[in-house]
Amino acid sequence: MNDSTRSTDVFSLELSASAPRVRITAGLGSAAQKTWNLRRLVTLIGSRRPAHIVLHDRDISPAHCVIVNTGTEVLLKDLHTGAGTQCNDSRIDLTALKDGDVIRVGASTIQVAIQVPEDISDDSGCGMQFADPTSFPTPVNVTLVHTDQQWEVKDAVVLVGRHEAARIMLDHKDVARRHAIIFRFKEGPAVFDLSGPGGILVNGQQCSLALLSDGDRITLGPFRLRIGSSSGAELNMQTSATETPPELMSSSVETSDEAGVSTDPSAPPVGSELQVDLDPSVQDGAATIDSKLDSLQNNIAVSWDRLNSWQSQLLEDAATMSKQELDIADRVSELDARDAALRGELHDVTRYHEQLTERERELTAGFARLQDEKDRLAQSQADCAKREEEVVRRTEELSRREHVFAQRWTRLQSAKCPHCGRPVGTAENGSGSSVS
Repeated sequence: MNDSTRSTDVFSLELSASAPRVRITAGLGSAAQKTWNLRRLVTLIGSRRPAHIVLHDRDISPAHCVIVNTGTEVLLKDLHTGAGTQCNDSRIDLTALKDGDVIRVGASTIQVAIQVPEDISDDSGCGMQFADPTSFPTPVNVTLVHTDQQWEVKDAVVLVGRHEAARIMLDHKDVARRHAIIFRFKEGPAVFDLSGPGGILVNGQQCSLALLSDGDRITLGPFRLRIGSSSGAELNMQTSATETPPELMSSSVETSDEAGVSTDPSAPPVGSELQVDLDPSVQDGAATIDSKLDSLQNNIAVSWDRLNSWQSQLLEDAATMSKQELDIADRVSELDARDAALRGELHDVTRYHEQLTERERELTAGFARLQDEKDRLAQSQADCAKREEEVVRRTEELSRREHVFAQRWTRLQSAKCPHCGRPVGTAENGSGSSVS
Protein backbone atom coordinates (compact mmCIF):
# COMPACT_ATOMS: atom_id res chain seq x y z
CA MET A 1 0.00 0.00 0.00
CA ASN A 2 1.41 3.35 -1.06
CA ASP A 3 1.69 5.90 1.70
CA SER A 4 0.56 8.62 -0.70
CA THR A 5 -2.91 7.03 -0.83
CA ARG A 6 -3.46 7.36 2.90
CA SER A 7 -5.81 10.19 3.71
CA THR A 8 -4.80 10.14 7.37
CA ASP A 9 -1.17 9.51 8.23
CA VAL A 10 0.45 8.71 11.52
CA PHE A 11 2.40 11.95 11.46
CA SER A 12 -0.74 14.05 11.23
CA LEU A 13 -1.57 13.24 14.87
CA GLU A 14 0.85 14.82 17.29
CA LEU A 15 1.41 14.38 20.98
CA SER A 16 0.55 17.28 23.25
CA ALA A 17 3.10 19.20 25.28
CA SER A 18 1.98 17.37 28.41
CA ALA A 19 2.78 13.94 26.97
CA PRO A 20 5.89 12.10 28.22
CA ARG A 21 9.00 12.52 26.08
CA VAL A 22 10.64 9.25 25.20
CA ARG A 23 14.17 8.53 23.97
CA ILE A 24 15.57 5.04 23.42
CA THR A 25 19.15 3.96 22.76
CA ALA A 26 20.21 0.63 21.22
CA GLY A 27 23.71 -0.79 21.67
CA LEU A 28 24.62 1.61 24.47
CA GLY A 29 28.39 2.00 24.82
CA SER A 30 29.23 0.14 21.60
CA ALA A 31 30.41 1.38 18.22
CA ALA A 32 26.92 0.64 16.79
CA GLN A 33 25.10 2.83 19.37
CA LYS A 34 22.05 4.61 17.95
CA THR A 35 19.45 6.85 19.61
CA TRP A 36 15.86 7.67 18.61
CA ASN A 37 13.53 10.36 19.97
CA LEU A 38 10.02 8.87 19.78
CA ARG A 39 7.58 11.56 18.66
CA ARG A 40 4.92 9.12 17.41
CA LEU A 41 1.94 7.74 19.26
CA VAL A 42 3.00 4.24 18.18
CA THR A 43 6.56 3.13 17.41
CA LEU A 44 6.89 -0.28 15.75
CA ILE A 45 10.08 -2.29 16.36
CA GLY A 46 10.92 -5.14 13.97
CA SER A 47 13.47 -6.73 11.69
CA ARG A 48 12.47 -4.96 8.47
CA ARG A 49 10.41 -2.11 7.02
CA PRO A 50 7.81 -0.73 7.56
CA ALA A 51 8.98 -0.97 11.17
CA HIS A 52 10.06 2.45 12.45
CA ILE A 53 13.08 0.94 14.25
CA VAL A 54 14.76 -1.88 12.31
CA LEU A 55 17.02 -4.29 14.25
CA HIS A 56 18.76 -6.97 12.15
CA ASP A 57 18.53 -10.17 14.16
CA ARG A 58 17.21 -13.61 13.21
CA ASP A 59 15.34 -13.83 16.54
CA ILE A 60 13.36 -10.61 15.87
CA SER A 61 10.05 -10.78 13.97
CA PRO A 62 9.19 -8.29 11.20
CA ALA A 63 6.63 -6.75 13.60
CA HIS A 64 8.03 -7.65 17.03
CA CYS A 65 6.75 -5.13 19.58
CA VAL A 66 5.35 -1.61 19.86
CA ILE A 67 5.99 1.31 22.17
CA VAL A 68 2.75 3.29 22.68
CA ASN A 69 2.60 6.80 24.08
CA THR A 70 -0.95 7.20 25.44
CA GLY A 71 -0.43 10.89 26.24
CA THR A 72 -0.01 10.10 29.94
CA GLU A 73 1.87 6.79 30.03
CA VAL A 74 4.38 4.89 27.88
CA LEU A 75 3.48 1.25 27.25
CA LEU A 76 5.45 -1.67 25.79
CA LYS A 77 3.47 -4.44 24.02
CA ASP A 78 4.89 -7.71 22.67
CA LEU A 79 3.09 -8.76 19.48
CA HIS A 80 2.94 -12.44 20.49
CA THR A 81 6.38 -13.36 19.12
CA GLY A 82 8.20 -16.64 19.62
CA ALA A 83 11.36 -15.08 21.07
CA GLY A 84 9.29 -12.68 23.17
CA THR A 85 10.13 -9.24 24.56
CA GLN A 86 11.87 -8.67 27.88
CA CYS A 87 11.80 -5.65 30.16
CA ASN A 88 14.35 -5.57 32.97
CA ASP A 89 15.17 -9.27 32.35
CA SER A 90 11.50 -10.34 32.66
CA ARG A 91 9.42 -11.52 29.69
CA ILE A 92 6.34 -9.34 29.27
CA ASP A 93 3.13 -9.15 27.25
CA LEU A 94 2.09 -5.60 28.16
CA THR A 95 3.77 -3.30 30.68
CA ALA A 96 4.18 0.38 31.53
CA LEU A 97 7.69 1.70 30.93
CA LYS A 98 9.61 3.85 33.40
CA ASP A 99 12.71 5.97 33.05
CA GLY A 100 15.80 3.75 33.05
CA ASP A 101 14.08 0.51 31.99
CA VAL A 102 16.01 -1.87 29.74
CA ILE A 103 14.23 -3.65 26.85
CA ARG A 104 15.71 -6.76 25.25
CA VAL A 105 14.51 -8.03 21.85
CA GLY A 106 16.57 -10.88 20.45
CA ALA A 107 20.23 -10.03 21.05
CA SER A 108 19.57 -6.27 21.07
CA THR A 109 19.42 -4.23 24.27
CA ILE A 110 17.48 -0.95 24.32
CA GLN A 111 17.84 1.65 27.10
CA VAL A 112 14.71 3.75 27.80
CA ALA A 113 14.74 7.38 28.95
CA ILE A 114 11.40 9.04 29.79
CA GLN A 115 11.01 12.68 30.74
CA VAL A 116 7.79 14.24 32.03
CA PRO A 117 7.56 18.05 31.58
CA GLU A 118 8.24 19.83 34.86
CA ASP A 119 5.08 21.95 34.68
CA ILE A 120 2.91 18.83 34.37
CA SER A 121 1.74 17.12 37.54
CA ASP A 122 1.81 13.37 38.06
CA ASP A 123 -1.99 13.28 37.75
CA SER A 124 -3.56 12.54 34.41
CA GLY A 125 -3.77 15.65 32.27
CA CYS A 126 -6.98 14.47 30.63
CA GLY A 127 -8.82 13.67 33.85
CA MET A 128 -8.68 9.87 33.71
CA GLN A 129 -9.07 8.44 37.18
CA PHE A 130 -7.99 4.81 37.10
CA ALA A 131 -5.05 3.01 38.61
CA ASP A 132 -3.84 0.54 35.98
CA PRO A 133 -2.20 2.27 32.98
CA THR A 134 -2.27 -0.99 31.01
CA SER A 135 -6.09 -1.10 30.93
CA PHE A 136 -8.91 0.99 29.47
CA PRO A 137 -10.81 3.02 32.06
CA THR A 138 -13.97 1.46 30.58
CA PRO A 139 -13.81 -1.72 28.46
CA VAL A 140 -14.29 -1.14 24.73
CA ASN A 141 -16.82 -3.32 22.90
CA VAL A 142 -15.82 -4.46 19.41
CA THR A 143 -18.46 -6.22 17.31
CA LEU A 144 -18.07 -8.10 14.02
CA VAL A 145 -20.72 -6.53 11.76
CA HIS A 146 -23.60 -8.79 10.59
CA THR A 147 -22.67 -11.42 13.21
CA ASP A 148 -23.17 -11.93 16.92
CA GLN A 149 -19.43 -12.19 17.62
CA GLN A 150 -18.23 -9.56 20.06
CA TRP A 151 -15.03 -8.84 21.99
CA GLU A 152 -14.64 -6.86 25.19
CA VAL A 153 -11.27 -5.09 25.09
CA LYS A 154 -9.86 -4.34 28.52
CA ASP A 155 -6.10 -4.18 27.87
CA ALA A 156 -4.72 -0.82 26.76
CA VAL A 157 -3.06 -2.40 23.71
CA VAL A 158 -4.44 -5.46 21.86
CA LEU A 159 -3.46 -7.17 18.62
CA VAL A 160 -5.88 -7.58 15.71
CA GLY A 161 -5.03 -10.13 13.03
CA ARG A 162 -4.85 -13.74 11.92
CA HIS A 163 -2.46 -14.73 14.72
CA GLU A 164 -3.99 -17.42 16.91
CA ALA A 165 -3.01 -15.45 20.05
CA ALA A 166 -4.48 -12.15 18.80
CA ARG A 167 -7.13 -10.66 21.11
CA ILE A 168 -9.32 -10.03 18.05
CA MET A 169 -8.57 -13.00 15.78
CA LEU A 170 -9.80 -12.75 12.17
CA ASP A 171 -9.00 -15.88 10.18
CA HIS A 172 -8.71 -14.94 6.50
CA LYS A 173 -5.89 -14.91 3.95
CA ASP A 174 -6.39 -11.18 3.34
CA VAL A 175 -5.68 -10.43 7.00
CA ALA A 176 -2.07 -10.43 8.22
CA ARG A 177 -1.05 -12.36 11.32
CA ARG A 178 -0.21 -9.01 12.91
CA HIS A 179 -2.47 -6.62 11.01
CA ALA A 180 -3.27 -3.77 13.43
CA ILE A 181 -3.52 -2.82 17.08
CA ILE A 182 -6.28 -1.13 19.06
CA PHE A 183 -4.81 0.95 21.87
CA ARG A 184 -5.74 3.55 24.46
CA PHE A 185 -4.98 7.19 23.68
CA LYS A 186 -5.99 9.68 26.37
CA GLU A 187 -9.61 8.78 27.23
CA GLY A 188 -10.60 6.66 24.27
CA PRO A 189 -9.54 3.98 21.80
CA ALA A 190 -7.45 4.40 18.65
CA VAL A 191 -6.32 2.06 15.89
CA PHE A 192 -2.90 1.74 14.22
CA ASP A 193 -2.10 -0.13 11.01
CA LEU A 194 0.87 -2.51 11.26
CA SER A 195 0.99 -2.47 7.43
CA GLY A 196 -1.05 -5.58 6.83
CA PRO A 197 -2.18 -6.42 3.28
CA GLY A 198 -4.68 -3.80 2.13
CA GLY A 199 -4.19 -1.68 5.26
CA ILE A 200 -7.24 -0.59 7.24
CA LEU A 201 -10.30 1.55 6.56
CA VAL A 202 -12.01 3.63 9.22
CA ASN A 203 -15.55 4.59 8.17
CA GLY A 204 -14.55 3.86 4.58
CA GLN A 205 -11.48 6.10 4.71
CA GLN A 206 -8.04 4.54 4.36
CA CYS A 207 -5.61 5.53 7.09
CA SER A 208 -2.70 4.31 9.16
CA LEU A 209 -3.74 5.84 12.49
CA ALA A 210 -7.14 7.06 13.67
CA LEU A 211 -8.90 7.95 16.87
CA LEU A 212 -12.11 5.99 17.34
CA SER A 213 -15.54 6.94 18.61
CA ASP A 214 -18.65 4.96 19.44
CA GLY A 215 -20.17 3.62 16.20
CA ASP A 216 -16.99 3.88 14.09
CA ARG A 217 -16.28 1.02 11.72
CA ILE A 218 -12.90 -0.56 10.95
CA THR A 219 -12.42 -2.62 7.79
CA LEU A 220 -9.67 -5.26 7.63
CA GLY A 221 -9.78 -7.45 4.54
CA PRO A 222 -13.36 -8.79 4.26
CA PHE A 223 -14.17 -8.04 7.92
CA ARG A 224 -15.88 -4.95 9.36
CA LEU A 225 -15.61 -4.21 13.05
CA ARG A 226 -17.88 -1.78 14.89
CA ILE A 227 -16.70 0.11 17.95
CA GLY A 228 -19.29 0.28 20.75
CA SER A 229 -22.94 -0.73 20.56
CA SER A 230 -25.11 -0.38 17.44
CA SER A 231 -27.47 2.57 17.20
CA GLY A 232 -30.95 2.98 15.78
CA ALA A 233 -29.65 5.31 13.10
CA GLU A 234 -27.97 2.37 11.36
CA LEU A 235 -31.28 0.48 11.20
CA ASN A 236 -33.08 3.58 9.89
CA MET A 237 -30.47 3.97 7.15
CA GLN A 238 -30.90 0.35 6.07
CA THR A 239 -34.72 0.74 6.09
CA SER A 240 -34.69 3.98 4.14
CA ALA A 241 -32.52 2.37 1.47
CA THR A 242 -35.47 0.13 0.45
CA GLU A 243 -37.95 3.02 0.22
CA THR A 244 -38.38 5.53 -2.60
CA PRO A 245 -36.34 8.66 -1.90
CA PRO A 246 -38.42 11.86 -1.60
CA GLU A 247 -36.35 13.54 -4.28
CA LEU A 248 -37.27 10.89 -6.84
CA MET A 249 -40.93 11.12 -5.83
CA SER A 250 -41.01 14.87 -6.33
CA SER A 251 -39.18 14.61 -9.63
CA SER A 252 -41.71 12.06 -10.94
CA VAL A 253 -44.57 14.36 -9.99
CA GLU A 254 -42.99 17.29 -11.74
CA THR A 255 -42.41 15.22 -14.89
CA SER A 256 -46.06 14.24 -14.98
CA ASP A 257 -47.11 17.88 -14.62
CA GLU A 258 -44.83 18.96 -17.43
CA ALA A 259 -46.31 16.34 -19.74
CA GLY A 260 -49.74 17.79 -19.17
CA VAL A 261 -51.09 14.75 -17.34
CA SER A 262 -53.10 15.44 -14.22
CA THR A 263 -51.86 13.91 -10.95
CA ASP A 264 -55.29 14.26 -9.35
CA PRO A 265 -56.57 10.80 -8.33
CA SER A 266 -60.13 11.82 -9.27
CA ALA A 267 -59.13 12.65 -12.86
CA PRO A 268 -60.23 10.15 -15.52
CA PRO A 269 -57.59 7.81 -16.93
CA VAL A 270 -55.85 8.64 -20.14
CA GLY A 271 -57.65 6.80 -22.93
CA SER A 272 -58.96 6.92 -26.40
CA GLU A 273 -61.72 9.37 -25.41
CA LEU A 274 -59.10 12.03 -24.74
CA GLN A 275 -57.23 11.32 -27.94
CA VAL A 276 -60.44 11.93 -29.97
CA ASP A 277 -60.77 15.43 -28.53
CA LEU A 278 -57.13 16.32 -29.43
CA ASP A 279 -56.52 18.38 -32.54
CA PRO A 280 -54.12 17.10 -35.30
CA SER A 281 -51.21 19.24 -34.10
CA VAL A 282 -51.36 17.60 -30.67
CA GLN A 283 -51.54 14.16 -32.29
CA ASP A 284 -48.42 14.97 -34.36
CA GLY A 285 -46.63 16.06 -31.16
CA ALA A 286 -47.62 12.83 -29.45
CA ALA A 287 -46.28 10.83 -32.40
CA THR A 288 -43.00 12.74 -32.17
CA ILE A 289 -42.81 12.02 -28.45
CA ASP A 290 -43.47 8.30 -29.12
CA SER A 291 -40.67 8.16 -31.70
CA LYS A 292 -38.31 9.89 -29.28
CA LEU A 293 -39.31 7.45 -26.55
CA ASP A 294 -38.63 4.53 -28.92
CA SER A 295 -35.24 5.99 -29.77
CA LEU A 296 -34.53 6.54 -26.09
CA GLN A 297 -35.49 2.94 -25.30
CA ASN A 298 -33.18 1.70 -28.06
CA ASN A 299 -30.36 3.82 -26.65
CA ILE A 300 -31.06 2.46 -23.17
CA ALA A 301 -30.98 -1.10 -24.53
CA VAL A 302 -27.66 -0.45 -26.27
CA SER A 303 -26.26 1.17 -23.12
CA TRP A 304 -27.50 -1.77 -21.05
CA ASP A 305 -25.73 -4.19 -23.39
CA ARG A 306 -22.57 -2.14 -23.09
CA LEU A 307 -22.87 -2.14 -19.31
CA ASN A 308 -23.28 -5.92 -19.31
CA SER A 309 -20.25 -6.24 -21.56
CA TRP A 310 -18.25 -3.95 -19.30
CA GLN A 311 -19.42 -5.88 -16.26
CA SER A 312 -18.27 -9.14 -17.86
CA GLN A 313 -14.96 -7.54 -18.70
CA LEU A 314 -14.65 -6.22 -15.15
CA LEU A 315 -15.36 -9.69 -13.77
CA GLU A 316 -12.67 -11.14 -16.01
CA ASP A 317 -10.28 -8.37 -14.94
CA ALA A 318 -11.18 -9.02 -11.30
CA ALA A 319 -10.42 -12.72 -11.74
CA THR A 320 -7.11 -11.83 -13.40
CA MET A 321 -6.30 -9.40 -10.61
CA SER A 322 -7.19 -12.02 -8.00
CA LYS A 323 -4.81 -14.44 -9.68
CA GLN A 324 -2.16 -11.73 -9.81
CA GLU A 325 -2.76 -10.98 -6.13
CA LEU A 326 -2.26 -14.65 -5.32
CA ASP A 327 0.92 -14.67 -7.40
CA ILE A 328 2.06 -11.51 -5.60
CA ALA A 329 1.23 -13.08 -2.24
CA ASP A 330 3.26 -16.15 -3.17
CA ARG A 331 6.06 -13.89 -4.33
CA VAL A 332 5.87 -11.93 -1.08
CA SER A 333 6.02 -15.18 0.89
CA GLU A 334 9.03 -16.24 -1.15
CA LEU A 335 10.67 -12.87 -0.61
CA ASP A 336 9.91 -13.11 3.11
CA ALA A 337 11.57 -16.52 3.22
CA ARG A 338 14.57 -15.18 1.31
CA ASP A 339 14.65 -12.16 3.58
CA ALA A 340 14.64 -14.42 6.64
CA ALA A 341 17.44 -16.50 5.11
CA LEU A 342 19.43 -13.37 4.26
CA ARG A 343 18.90 -12.02 7.79
CA GLY A 344 20.18 -15.35 9.11
CA GLU A 345 23.19 -15.15 6.82
CA LEU A 346 23.72 -11.52 7.83
CA HIS A 347 23.62 -12.59 11.47
CA ASP A 348 26.17 -15.36 10.77
CA VAL A 349 28.37 -12.94 8.81
CA THR A 350 28.16 -10.45 11.66
CA ARG A 351 29.17 -13.09 14.19
CA TYR A 352 31.97 -14.30 11.89
CA HIS A 353 33.15 -10.72 11.52
CA GLU A 354 33.16 -10.32 15.28
CA GLN A 355 35.12 -13.56 15.63
CA LEU A 356 37.59 -12.37 12.98
CA THR A 357 37.93 -9.06 14.83
CA GLU A 358 38.59 -10.88 18.09
CA ARG A 359 41.10 -13.18 16.36
CA GLU A 360 42.77 -10.16 14.80
CA ARG A 361 43.12 -8.58 18.24
CA GLU A 362 44.61 -11.83 19.58
CA LEU A 363 47.03 -12.06 16.63
CA THR A 364 48.03 -8.43 17.14
CA ALA A 365 48.73 -9.13 20.82
CA GLY A 366 50.67 -12.29 19.88
CA PHE A 367 52.66 -10.37 17.28
CA ALA A 368 53.52 -7.77 19.90
CA ARG A 369 54.69 -10.53 22.24
CA LEU A 370 56.76 -12.09 19.44
CA GLN A 371 58.29 -8.71 18.69
CA ASP A 372 59.26 -8.32 22.34
CA GLU A 373 60.75 -11.83 22.35
CA LYS A 374 62.63 -11.03 19.16
CA ASP A 375 64.05 -7.90 20.75
CA ARG A 376 65.12 -9.93 23.81
CA LEU A 377 66.73 -12.58 21.58
CA ALA A 378 68.54 -9.89 19.61
CA GLN A 379 69.86 -8.43 22.87
CA SER A 380 70.91 -11.89 24.05
CA GLN A 381 72.64 -12.51 20.71
CA ALA A 382 74.51 -9.23 21.04
CA ASP A 383 75.55 -10.19 24.57
CA CYS A 384 76.75 -13.59 23.33
CA ALA A 385 78.73 -11.94 20.56
CA LYS A 386 80.42 -9.69 23.11
CA ARG A 387 81.20 -12.67 25.33
CA GLU A 388 82.58 -14.60 22.35
CA GLU A 389 84.85 -11.68 21.51
CA GLU A 390 85.97 -11.62 25.17
CA VAL A 391 86.68 -15.38 25.06
CA VAL A 392 88.67 -15.00 21.82
CA ARG A 393 90.62 -12.14 23.34
CA ARG A 394 91.37 -14.11 26.49
CA THR A 395 92.29 -17.18 24.42
CA GLU A 396 94.73 -15.09 22.41
CA GLU A 397 96.09 -13.63 25.65
CA LEU A 398 96.57 -17.13 27.09
CA SER A 399 98.29 -18.27 23.89
CA ARG A 400 100.62 -15.29 24.02
CA ARG A 401 101.44 -15.85 27.67
CA GLU A 402 102.00 -19.58 27.01
CA HIS A 403 104.40 -18.70 24.24
CA VAL A 404 106.26 -16.29 26.51
CA PHE A 405 106.33 -18.95 29.23
CA ALA A 406 107.68 -21.53 26.76
CA GLN A 407 110.42 -19.11 25.67
CA ARG A 408 111.31 -18.45 29.28
CA TRP A 409 111.36 -22.18 30.01
CA THR A 410 113.65 -22.80 27.05
CA ARG A 411 116.02 -20.08 28.20
CA LEU A 412 115.85 -21.47 31.70
CA GLN A 413 116.79 -24.94 30.52
CA SER A 414 119.68 -23.67 28.44
CA ALA A 415 121.00 -21.51 31.27
CA LYS A 416 124.13 -22.74 33.26
CA CYS A 417 125.02 -22.29 36.82
CA PRO A 418 127.68 -19.58 37.13
CA HIS A 419 129.35 -21.46 39.96
CA CYS A 420 129.55 -25.01 38.70
CA GLY A 421 128.88 -24.58 35.04
CA ARG A 422 126.17 -27.17 34.95
CA PRO A 423 122.89 -26.55 33.08
CA VAL A 424 120.27 -25.37 35.49
CA GLY A 425 117.44 -27.35 33.88
CA THR A 426 119.37 -30.70 33.98
CA ALA A 427 120.83 -30.57 37.47
CA GLU A 428 120.36 -33.85 39.33
CA ASN A 429 119.30 -34.16 42.88
CA GLY A 430 120.10 -36.94 45.27
CA SER A 431 117.32 -39.09 43.94
CA GLY A 432 118.50 -38.90 40.38
CA SER A 433 115.62 -36.72 39.24
CA SER A 434 116.07 -33.44 37.45
CA VAL A 435 115.33 -30.27 39.25
CA SER A 436 113.19 -27.94 37.26
